[in-house]
Amino acid sequence: MRNYQRQKNNPYKLPHNLYMRMLYLVRDYERLRSEREDILQSSPAPDGVPASGTGNPTEQKAIKLAMLGRECEAVTNAIETIPPEYRKGVLRSIRNNERYPITAGESTYRRYKYKLTYMTAKFLYLI
Repeated sequence: MRNYQRQKNNPYKLPHNLYMRMLYLVRDYERLRSEREDILQSSPAPDGVPASGTGNPTEQKAIKLAMLGRECEAVTNAIETIPPEYRKGVLRSIRNNERYPITAGESTYRRYKYKLTYMTAKFLYLI
């Protein structure tokens, strides 16, 4: 399935590069969430072990955690803007390139797919 946006009568139109970036962010959502959880669950190196370089690993983890948290929160908030009956079909379409379910029209699912990418960009303050 090709990833393009409808040009006419699309209130959720984004520039192509931003649209693709948001699409890949939604596809990568599960990995980002698990990476964020791994950072939260990881423990510091034991005392007495020499550090491998300079820097502050706690500060680096905090910065990465903040960045991942911001992206995860933006995707989560964008998913919540879509009606519950369409979420599963839209997410499967984006993540696995599956066909839309036959429970609604294809144009309805596409509209919510555009809305998901648009709202993700909006929550990240990119538009």
